[in-house]
Amino acid sequence: MQATAASLWPATPGAPTIGTATGGNTSASVTFTAPANLGVPATITGYTVTSSPGGFTGTGASSPITVSGLTNGTAYTFTVTATNATGTGSASAASNSVTPAMTPGMAFGGGYFAGQVNVSGTLYNMVIADVTTGQVYGKKWGTYGEVTSAQSLIDGAANTARLLVVDRGFLDYQAAIFCSDLVTGGYSDWYLPARNELEVCYYFLKPTTTANTTGFSSGVNANAVSPEPVSTVYTSGSPTQTTATNFRTGASSQEFTAAYYWSSSESTVQPAYVALGQNFSDGTYYNDFNKTYTTYYTRAMRKVLA
Repeated sequence: MQATAASLWPATPGAPTIGTATGGNTSASVTFTAPANLGVPATITGYTVTSSPGGFTGTGASSPITVSGLTNGTAYTFTVTATNATGTGSASAASNSVTPAMTPGMAFGGGYFAGQVNVSGTLYNMVIADVTTGQVYGKKWGTYGEVTSAQSLIDGAANTARLLVVDRGFLDYQAAIFCSDLVTGGYSDWYLPARNELEVCYYFLKPTTTANTTGFSSGVNANAVSPEPVSTVYTSGSPTQTTATNFRTGASSQEFTAAYYWSSSESTVQPAYVALGQNFSDGTYYNDFNKTYTTYYTRAMRKVLA
Protein backbone atom coordinates (compact mmCIF):
# COMPACT_ATOMS: atom_id res chain seq x y z
CA MET A 1 0.00 0.00 0.00
CA GLN A 2 1.34 3.42 -0.89
CA ALA A 3 1.98 5.68 2.09
CA THR A 4 -0.26 8.77 1.98
CA ALA A 5 -1.19 11.91 3.91
CA ALA A 6 -4.37 11.48 5.98
CA SER A 7 -5.56 15.09 5.84
CA LEU A 8 -4.53 18.62 4.95
CA TRP A 9 -4.03 19.56 8.61
CA PRO A 10 -0.58 19.23 10.19
CA ALA A 11 -0.23 15.75 11.61
CA THR A 12 2.49 13.40 12.76
CA PRO A 13 3.06 10.12 10.91
CA GLY A 14 1.45 6.86 11.82
CA ALA A 15 3.37 3.93 13.30
CA PRO A 16 5.87 2.12 11.07
CA THR A 17 5.50 -1.62 10.63
CA ILE A 18 8.19 -3.49 12.52
CA GLY A 19 10.32 -6.02 10.67
CA THR A 20 13.14 -8.18 12.06
CA ALA A 21 15.84 -7.43 14.60
CA THR A 22 19.21 -9.16 14.16
CA GLY A 23 21.84 -9.13 16.89
CA GLY A 24 25.52 -8.31 16.39
CA ASN A 25 28.45 -7.46 18.63
CA THR A 26 27.05 -4.89 21.14
CA SER A 27 24.56 -3.89 18.43
CA ALA A 28 21.43 -4.88 16.56
CA SER A 29 20.11 -4.15 13.08
CA VAL A 30 16.35 -3.51 12.84
CA THR A 31 14.23 -3.56 9.69
CA PHE A 32 10.85 -1.88 9.23
CA THR A 33 8.53 -0.41 6.61
CA ALA A 34 7.17 3.12 6.36
CA PRO A 35 3.79 3.94 7.94
CA ALA A 36 0.75 3.91 5.72
CA ASN A 37 -0.11 7.37 7.03
CA LEU A 38 2.79 9.79 6.44
CA GLY A 39 0.99 12.66 8.19
CA VAL A 40 1.09 16.26 6.99
CA PRO A 41 3.41 17.29 5.47
CA ALA A 42 3.65 13.87 3.82
CA THR A 43 7.43 13.58 3.92
CA ILE A 44 9.24 11.46 6.49
CA THR A 45 12.40 13.22 7.65
CA GLY A 46 13.77 10.30 9.66
CA TYR A 47 13.20 7.23 11.79
CA THR A 48 14.26 6.36 15.33
CA VAL A 49 14.74 2.83 16.64
CA THR A 50 14.65 2.45 20.43
CA SER A 51 15.73 -0.54 22.51
CA SER A 52 14.05 -2.08 25.50
CA PRO A 53 15.61 -2.25 28.01
CA GLY A 54 18.10 0.59 28.06
CA GLY A 55 16.47 3.08 25.71
CA PHE A 56 19.41 2.95 23.31
CA THR A 57 18.56 4.57 19.99
CA GLY A 58 19.61 4.56 16.38
CA THR A 59 18.43 6.97 13.70
CA GLY A 60 18.34 6.98 9.94
CA ALA A 61 16.44 7.86 6.80
CA SER A 62 15.42 4.32 5.89
CA SER A 63 15.43 0.67 6.91
CA PRO A 64 17.49 -0.99 8.32
CA ILE A 65 18.84 1.03 11.24
CA THR A 66 21.57 -0.14 13.62
CA VAL A 67 21.41 0.46 17.36
CA SER A 68 24.83 0.43 19.03
CA GLY A 69 26.03 0.47 22.63
CA LEU A 70 24.09 -2.63 23.65
CA THR A 71 25.36 -5.13 26.21
CA ASN A 72 26.33 -8.55 24.91
CA GLY A 73 24.33 -11.27 26.64
CA THR A 74 21.30 -9.04 27.34
CA ALA A 75 18.01 -9.66 25.48
CA TYR A 76 16.46 -6.65 23.70
CA THR A 77 13.34 -5.79 21.70
CA PHE A 78 12.97 -2.67 19.55
CA THR A 79 10.31 -0.20 18.42
CA VAL A 80 10.43 2.31 15.56
CA THR A 81 8.96 5.81 15.21
CA ALA A 82 8.72 8.04 12.16
CA THR A 83 9.17 11.82 12.14
CA ASN A 84 8.00 14.52 9.72
CA ALA A 85 8.10 18.33 9.95
CA THR A 86 5.13 18.26 12.32
CA GLY A 87 6.68 15.88 14.81
CA THR A 88 7.19 12.25 15.78
CA GLY A 89 4.41 9.76 15.48
CA SER A 90 3.46 6.71 17.52
CA ALA A 91 5.74 3.72 17.96
CA SER A 92 5.53 0.46 16.09
CA ALA A 93 4.87 -2.84 17.75
CA ALA A 94 7.88 -4.42 19.46
CA SER A 95 10.29 -6.50 17.43
CA ASN A 96 11.41 -10.03 18.10
CA SER A 97 13.84 -10.44 20.98
CA VAL A 98 17.56 -10.63 20.17
CA THR A 99 20.63 -11.08 22.37
CA PRO A 100 23.72 -9.31 21.00
CA ALA A 101 26.90 -11.37 21.05
CA MET A 102 30.14 -11.83 19.23
CA THR A 103 30.12 -14.74 16.84
CA PRO A 104 33.18 -16.62 15.58
CA GLY A 105 34.52 -15.20 12.35
CA MET A 106 33.37 -11.61 12.86
CA ALA A 107 35.91 -8.80 12.60
CA PHE A 108 37.23 -7.93 16.05
CA GLY A 109 40.34 -6.70 17.82
CA GLY A 110 42.53 -6.22 14.77
CA GLY A 111 41.61 -9.62 13.35
CA TYR A 112 38.72 -12.06 13.76
CA PHE A 113 36.95 -13.39 16.84
CA ALA A 114 37.71 -17.08 17.32
CA GLY A 115 35.92 -17.92 20.57
CA GLN A 116 36.63 -17.70 24.28
CA VAL A 117 38.84 -19.49 26.76
CA ASN A 118 38.60 -19.69 30.53
CA VAL A 119 41.89 -19.22 32.36
CA SER A 120 41.54 -19.77 36.12
CA GLY A 121 38.04 -18.28 36.08
CA THR A 122 38.87 -15.32 33.82
CA LEU A 123 37.32 -15.23 30.34
CA TYR A 124 39.33 -14.08 27.34
CA ASN A 125 38.26 -13.33 23.78
CA MET A 126 40.63 -14.88 21.26
CA VAL A 127 41.55 -13.00 18.09
CA ILE A 128 42.99 -14.65 14.98
CA ALA A 129 45.18 -12.51 12.73
CA ASP A 130 44.21 -11.76 9.14
CA VAL A 131 45.27 -14.64 6.94
CA THR A 132 47.09 -12.44 4.42
CA THR A 133 49.51 -11.07 7.01
CA GLY A 134 49.18 -13.36 10.03
CA GLN A 135 49.52 -16.82 8.53
CA VAL A 136 52.62 -18.43 7.06
CA TYR A 137 53.70 -21.87 5.83
CA GLY A 138 57.06 -23.56 6.25
CA LYS A 139 58.31 -22.22 9.57
CA LYS A 140 59.86 -24.76 11.92
CA TRP A 141 58.97 -24.79 15.61
CA GLY A 142 62.49 -24.87 17.01
CA THR A 143 65.64 -26.82 17.78
CA TYR A 144 65.49 -30.60 17.95
CA GLY A 145 66.98 -31.81 21.22
CA GLU A 146 66.52 -28.59 23.22
CA VAL A 147 64.02 -28.25 26.10
CA THR A 148 62.44 -24.78 26.23
CA SER A 149 59.83 -25.13 29.05
CA ALA A 150 57.27 -23.47 26.76
CA GLN A 151 54.80 -26.09 27.96
CA SER A 152 51.66 -24.15 28.90
CA LEU A 153 48.54 -25.46 27.18
CA ILE A 154 46.70 -22.14 27.54
CA ASP A 155 49.21 -19.26 27.72
CA GLY A 156 50.55 -18.87 24.20
CA ALA A 157 51.96 -15.43 24.97
CA ALA A 158 54.13 -16.84 27.78
CA ASN A 159 55.20 -19.76 25.61
CA THR A 160 56.19 -17.43 22.79
CA ALA A 161 58.20 -15.25 25.17
CA ARG A 162 60.05 -18.31 26.47
CA LEU A 163 60.90 -19.42 22.96
CA LEU A 164 62.32 -16.03 22.08
CA VAL A 165 64.57 -16.14 25.15
CA VAL A 166 65.79 -19.64 24.32
CA ASP A 167 66.42 -18.69 20.69
CA ARG A 168 69.57 -16.77 21.63
CA GLY A 169 69.77 -15.10 18.23
CA PHE A 170 70.02 -18.30 16.17
CA LEU A 171 66.55 -17.77 14.62
CA ASP A 172 65.62 -21.43 15.13
CA TYR A 173 62.21 -20.74 16.70
CA GLN A 174 60.77 -19.44 13.46
CA ALA A 175 57.04 -19.86 14.14
CA ALA A 176 57.27 -17.95 17.42
CA ILE A 177 59.44 -15.24 15.86
CA PHE A 178 56.98 -14.76 13.00
CA CYS A 179 54.07 -14.23 15.41
CA SER A 180 56.01 -12.05 17.84
CA ASP A 181 57.27 -9.77 15.05
CA LEU A 182 53.84 -9.36 13.49
CA VAL A 183 52.27 -5.91 13.44
CA THR A 184 48.83 -5.97 11.84
CA GLY A 185 45.32 -4.67 12.49
CA GLY A 186 46.79 -1.92 14.64
CA TYR A 187 48.28 -4.33 17.20
CA SER A 188 51.71 -5.77 17.92
CA ASP A 189 50.90 -8.21 20.77
CA TRP A 190 50.45 -11.27 18.54
CA TYR A 191 51.83 -14.65 19.57
CA LEU A 192 51.87 -18.34 18.64
CA PRO A 193 48.74 -19.87 20.23
CA ALA A 194 49.03 -22.52 22.91
CA ARG A 195 47.49 -25.92 22.28
CA ASN A 196 44.13 -25.28 24.01
CA GLU A 197 43.81 -21.89 22.30
CA LEU A 198 44.45 -23.49 18.92
CA GLU A 199 41.88 -26.22 19.59
CA VAL A 200 39.15 -23.65 20.25
CA CYS A 201 39.99 -22.09 16.89
CA TYR A 202 39.39 -25.46 15.26
CA TYR A 203 36.16 -26.03 17.15
CA PHE A 204 34.55 -22.74 16.12
CA LEU A 205 36.31 -22.11 12.80
CA LYS A 206 36.61 -25.60 11.33
CA PRO A 207 37.04 -24.99 7.59
CA THR A 208 35.85 -28.31 6.13
CA THR A 209 32.94 -30.75 6.16
CA THR A 210 35.34 -33.64 6.80
CA ALA A 211 34.36 -36.00 9.61
CA ASN A 212 36.26 -35.41 12.83
CA THR A 213 38.76 -37.83 14.29
CA THR A 214 37.27 -39.31 17.46
CA GLY A 215 40.41 -40.92 18.84
CA PHE A 216 42.13 -40.31 22.15
CA SER A 217 42.27 -36.66 23.30
CA SER A 218 40.77 -35.14 20.12
CA GLY A 219 38.55 -32.43 21.53
CA VAL A 220 39.55 -32.55 25.18
CA ASN A 221 40.22 -28.99 26.36
CA ALA A 222 40.23 -27.93 30.01
CA ASN A 223 39.96 -24.24 29.04
CA ALA A 224 37.11 -24.46 26.56
CA VAL A 225 34.03 -22.31 27.10
CA SER A 226 30.51 -23.66 26.49
CA PRO A 227 29.11 -24.75 24.07
CA GLU A 228 32.36 -26.51 23.29
CA PRO A 229 32.74 -29.80 25.19
CA VAL A 230 35.46 -29.49 27.82
CA SER A 231 36.25 -33.09 28.67
CA THR A 232 34.74 -35.19 25.88
CA VAL A 233 36.22 -36.23 22.56
CA TYR A 234 34.78 -35.08 19.24
CA THR A 235 32.09 -37.01 17.48
CA SER A 236 32.40 -37.53 13.74
CA GLY A 237 29.94 -34.66 13.19
CA SER A 238 30.76 -32.34 16.08
CA PRO A 239 32.18 -29.81 15.66
CA THR A 240 30.59 -29.10 12.30
CA GLN A 241 31.93 -26.87 9.58
CA THR A 242 32.02 -23.29 10.88
CA THR A 243 28.99 -21.07 10.42
CA ALA A 244 31.39 -18.22 9.59
CA THR A 245 31.27 -18.35 5.80
CA ASN A 246 34.50 -16.36 5.45
CA PHE A 247 36.32 -19.16 7.31
CA ARG A 248 35.02 -22.04 5.19
CA THR A 249 37.24 -23.88 2.74
CA GLY A 250 36.88 -22.28 -0.67
CA ALA A 251 35.86 -18.91 0.71
CA SER A 252 39.16 -17.39 -0.48
CA SER A 253 39.02 -15.14 2.53
CA GLN A 254 40.09 -16.03 6.08
CA GLU A 255 39.80 -19.80 6.32
CA PHE A 256 42.37 -21.99 7.99
CA THR A 257 44.04 -24.34 5.52
CA ALA A 258 42.89 -27.95 5.94
CA ALA A 259 46.34 -28.98 7.14
CA TYR A 260 48.63 -29.08 10.19
CA TYR A 261 49.20 -26.04 12.42
CA TRP A 262 51.80 -25.46 15.10
CA SER A 263 50.86 -24.58 18.65
CA SER A 264 53.42 -22.96 20.96
CA SER A 265 53.13 -25.82 23.46
CA GLU A 266 56.14 -28.06 23.83
CA SER A 267 55.45 -31.72 24.57
CA THR A 268 55.76 -32.66 28.23
CA VAL A 269 56.44 -36.28 27.28
CA GLN A 270 59.37 -35.67 24.93
CA PRO A 271 60.10 -31.97 25.46
CA ALA A 272 63.47 -32.04 23.78
CA TYR A 273 62.17 -33.29 20.48
CA VAL A 274 58.50 -32.59 19.76
CA ALA A 275 55.80 -29.94 20.08
CA LEU A 276 52.00 -30.05 19.94
CA GLY A 277 49.82 -29.19 16.97
CA GLN A 278 46.43 -29.70 15.36
CA ASN A 279 45.15 -30.86 12.02
CA PHE A 280 42.54 -28.41 10.74
CA SER A 281 41.19 -30.98 8.31
CA ASP A 282 39.78 -33.45 10.84
CA GLY A 283 40.70 -32.01 14.24
CA THR A 284 43.33 -34.55 15.15
CA TYR A 285 45.51 -33.38 18.04
CA TYR A 286 49.16 -34.35 17.65
CA ASN A 287 51.69 -34.53 20.48
CA ASP A 288 54.61 -35.66 18.34
CA PHE A 289 55.36 -32.90 15.83
CA ASN A 290 59.09 -32.94 15.21
CA LYS A 291 60.27 -29.43 16.10
CA THR A 292 62.31 -29.06 12.92
CA TYR A 293 59.55 -29.92 10.44
CA THR A 294 58.83 -27.18 7.92
CA THR A 295 55.63 -28.67 6.49
CA TYR A 296 53.19 -27.00 8.92
CA TYR A 297 51.29 -23.72 9.07
CA THR A 298 51.61 -20.95 11.64
CA ARG A 299 48.84 -18.48 12.43
CA ALA A 300 49.18 -15.68 14.95
CA MET A 301 46.64 -14.76 17.60
CA ARG A 302 46.12 -12.38 20.49
CA LYS A 303 43.57 -12.40 23.28
CA VAL A 304 41.82 -9.74 25.35
CA LEU A 305 39.71 -9.77 28.48
CA ALA A 306 36.10 -10.59 27.70
